[in-house]
Amino acid sequence: MMFLAKIPSYLKRICSLFLAAFMIGVSNVIMEEDRMINDTRAKVEQRQDQSLEE
Repeated sequence: MMFLAKIPSYLKRICSLFLAAFMIGVSNVIMEEDRMINDTRAKVEQRQDQSLEE
């Protein structure tokens, strides 16, 4: 009988954990898409000039 009283709290905990995990996953997808759209690192090239001393 005690177990039946704890079922709503277990369901509430499982739902909140699932919702938190889902929200974190969605935010990671949005952040990754934003990085792909606004990424300027691919456009930057480093040049190394070789001097006569090397």
